[in-house]
Amino acid sequence: MRRPLRLTLAFLAWSTGFPPALAADGLTTYRGQDWAHLQTAAGQSTLWLGPDQEVELPATIAPGTSVRYDDLELLGTDLDGIQEWALAGVAADRNGPRLRLHRGRGAEIRALSPPERPRGAIQIASPRWLAASGAAGVQGLAWLEATRPRGQELWLAPYQGGGFEPATRLMGAAPGSQTALDAAVLADGSWLLVWAAFDGTDDDLLWRQRLPDGSSTGGRVSPDNRVPDITPRVLATADGAALAWSRFDGSVYRVRTALFAQGAWRNESWAAGPDSLYPEWVGNGDTLLFLRGATRTWTASGPGLSLEFAVPTEAPPVLEVDPSSGLLRAHWPEAGGWRSAAGTLPGVRP
Repeated sequence: MRRPLRLTLAFLAWSTGFPPALAADGLTTYRGQDWAHLQTAAGQSTLWLGPDQEVELPATIAPGTSVRYDDLELLGTDLDGIQEWALAGVAADRNGPRLRLHRGRGAEIRALSPPERPRGAIQIASPRWLAASGAAGVQGLAWLEATRPRGQELWLAPYQGGGFEPATRLMGAAPGSQTALDAAVLADGSWLLVWAAFDGTDDDLLWRQRLPDGSSTGGRVSPDNRVPDITPRVLATADGAALAWSRFDGSVYRVRTALFAQGAWRNESWAAGPDSLYPEWVGNGDTLLFLRGATRTWTASGPGLSLEFAVPTEAPPVLEVDPSSGLLRAHWPEAGGWRSAAGTLPGVRP
């Protein structure tokens, strides 16, 4: 499963040593040549299943309620050629936050009853579908929750028979905040979860693998260091998983990658130059898309290619192969349609 873009719809101010904060709702997910994108404006969310089909979601903001969508998945195409999808978020009102989940078939939408959780003081963040390709579909949901500030725990609930099983805690609270959860179902049926956790000095990436028998293992992705590691993005591969994230190199953030196989991480290396942020696996998963902070351009880097896309709007692009040229093009959602732009070689002005 290609992981969805969870990037910003508005760039916020820089602060010393940290990249700009990101907002959700600019979600894009890929499955093969298909893609879906969530666009939110003025309290109304529109799901695009490719550039031509719009699906109006139920109103995301009721009086006194706010909703933040965090994960979007394409589940495949049914026998009638209709796309199936799933959307997860958190709704909050005076009674506290609660999970908000939807399943869809084209323009048909149905709400899913979420796993039962306490309401009131509890905080819920980063819901992530555990979804596989083919008939397996949605297998579960993982999320972070806390009953006190900076006391996030990792929870998950398997999904079977049209409903969620009781939620279980996979990881207890750390010395500080735990954020930016990402998850994937691997080819062997296990669930791989990666997130950023403050260890008292800086944010490091932690991981847990839940095996098909229900047991789990995990640890740090990298040896302990004294610089922040943030925004992990997991991609399931044929023999394990790939991971991309941003690490502070002492001066600026920079994209780094590693591979996961047989319960261990290897081949960790820098994957982009300085000032590269918020990596995402796009298309068929062999291309990384990331932001160049100073120049405000998106760079797509993959086998034999490196293309830059200037930012015509403050939204991340959807990348798609142009069938006539075979080259990547970027698409940005606009009111009533899409804007398209070809990429340029790094350092070359369009």
